Amino acid sequence: MTNRKRLWYIFGPVILAFVLILILFTMPLGGHYSAKTEQRAASSLSPVVFKNQKLKQQALSDKNTRYVPFFGSSELRRFDNFHPSIMAARYHNYTPFLLGQRGAQSLPQFFNITTMEGQLRDQKAVYIVSPQWFVKKGILPPAFKYYNGELADLAWLKKANPKSPYDQYVAKRLIQMIGNDGSVAEDAAKIAKGKPLSSWDKAILNFRLTLLQHQDALFSGIQLDNNYSRFIKPQINKLPAKYNEARLHKMAVNKAAKETDNNDFHVKNSFYTKKVKPNLKKLKGSQRHFNYNQSPEYGDLQVVLNQFKNNNTNVMFVIPPVNGRWEAYTGMDMQMYYRTVNKIKFQLRQQGFNNILDLSHDGNKPYFMEDTIHIGYAGWVKFDSATSKFIEQNQPQPHYHLSDEFLTKTWANLIPTQQNLNQFKEQKLNK
Repeated sequence: MTNRKRLWYIFGPVILAFVLILILFTMPLGGHYSAKTEQRAASSLSPVVFKNQKLKQQALSDKNTRYVPFFGSSELRRFDNFHPSIMAARYHNYTPFLLGQRGAQSLPQFFNITTMEGQLRDQKAVYIVSPQWFVKKGILPPAFKYYNGELADLAWLKKANPKSPYDQYVAKRLIQMIGNDGSVAEDAAKIAKGKPLSSWDKAILNFRLTLLQHQDALFSGIQLDNNYSRFIKPQINKLPAKYNEARLHKMAVNKAAKETDNNDFHVKNSFYTKKVKPNLKKLKGSQRHFNYNQSPEYGDLQVVLNQFKNNNTNVMFVIPPVNGRWEAYTGMDMQMYYRTVNKIKFQLRQQGFNNILDLSHDGNKPYFMEDTIHIGYAGWVKFDSATSKFIEQNQPQPHYHLSDEFLTKTWANLIPTQQNLNQFKEQKLNK
């Protein structure tokens, strides 16, 4: 056997495999997901769907089924009979496309939105913003990395404007989350300093982005939890054929009363037995020092608002409550909590985001919550009533007017007393 043949036997298969992969990942993007795959993706709450692009883009562009993005976090997984996906399947002319699980706060949502901005232009969306996100350190790197993918990072970098204070802010936050190593961090560092990417940077970025988009198109439809078949489809026909909010509320209260009867907190029996009861004594007073008034999360929310403004997206913001009985037991300072809510609403309203469903004072209402912090039962009924009207009825054209002041540490660290909010408005917004 000649040396040439020996070399071919050793390296030939590797070369052929490389060529095949290169052809596979550089050929024109094609393929089309089935309607069933879109349906599964809409309720899968999969981090794969969250991180990537094609499946979301196709579903939100579907002319036959109206998918509406519902951005949120762990509350979206509470699939009781009155969950918005089930209510919509029974009564409404749209299907919620659920985007978020535990830890999916505003910064991961920013990159999520980056991968589907074209599908949000002039459309409606629902954004659940939880006061519990606004902890002192904001989102932690492990939680961010769980939802963050290189495809979204590169999609943002491709469009990032080094002169924009919003992109500079995102670049700095991205580096804080992923560290300084790697080409994404290197490119982000340039944006953070106000420097443009070089032609070589852009060429490498575009090549890598193309490969990731092909990978996304090939594999994203495979890794989907079938929450539709497990939690949604079996419950649709359990609801009355005709929508009646009062009747649904009564049904929700009756169901909750049966499913929360082993504790005084009105939380689901299984949750109480597994999560609360074993630790009940040590949890008493455990939230006395919680504080959501100061957090980098306020800046992270601001860059999301900028995306909605740039895409003229008409958004309803929902501020969920906490379980009042539980917070009384754990000692949370509810005045602090309501100041946080006021700060969030101030940031929204001062910039023209006026569609706000504030449920923060409903945590003491009977059977409004499923557990200690998540809405459910009667809470979902009220949530659905408001969001469905917003989506199905014509709404005024939004007029957004953003202020860079909400990106600053001054705002992030402001204690939101009414006096301080008034002073911020006078000194920073009206100058």
